[in-house]
Amino acid sequence: MTQTAGRFSVAYLDRKEFLERRFHWKPGEHVVVLAPTGWGKTHLLYQLTDTAATEKNPAYLLVLKPRDDTVEKFRTRLGWPRTDRYPPPLHQRMPFFRPKVRGVVIWPKHEFDPSKDDPHIGKVMRRAILHSYKRGKRIVVVDEAYSMGKEYGLDREMVTVLSKGRSMETAIFGGSQKPTHIPLWFYSQSDHLFIGNDPDKRARQRYGEIGGVDPKLVESEVSKLRKHEFLYIRRNGKNGPEICVIGP
Repeated sequence: MTQTAGRFSVAYLDRKEFLERRFHWKPGEHVVVLAPTGWGKTHLLYQLTDTAATEKNPAYLLVLKPRDDTVEKFRTRLGWPRTDRYPPPLHQRMPFFRPKVRGVVIWPKHEFDPSKDDPHIGKVMRRAILHSYKRGKRIVVVDEAYSMGKEYGLDREMVTVLSKGRSMETAIFGGSQKPTHIPLWFYSQSDHLFIGNDPDKRARQRYGEIGGVDPKLVESEVSKLRKHEFLYIRRNGKNGPEICVIGP
């Protein structure tokens, strides 16, 4: 940690520089992005996914919304196949065997009736999470961990991967707008944590539950963040926790 860009003891890095030179990810390491609505949480999560995913360690992007332009642009740019079920039906499987595919988008169809959609979507996502855990060498991308856990009842499945997936080299890349409503495992088991400036006092108090890091330093640095900036914490660096601020 150094004094840079007017910040005491915490370095400031350009986003591109961080992704290309500072973000060193290994299979099985969990990544969590926490930020309020409009802060750029989803965009950063997808940038990190793009950086980490490989053919041997592909990403499975789980989409809960019926429509999402950000997801579709990301999927189209990277050429990742899309399926509405898991496992995919036969007519959707062939694109999965194309060479150089680093990821798959699992995006169930919606009938816009919660009594029908919720059980169906929950079943699809549960299968995808548990099969990824069993198979290993995968990245499970959950853009909204709160909804996945509370609306679809999959907290237990996500916690299983967070607590035991590292040995299988299965990682969760999770995001949430509600850090106070997701399991503590997202804090205790995350190797790479990104935090945006949240005005909610309860959210800031949750930073005290990040192991091995001074909560006062974290809260102080987060309070200085400008829009689209994130405080990055690598909990298990070579010389202990590593902290820096990354730009838009």
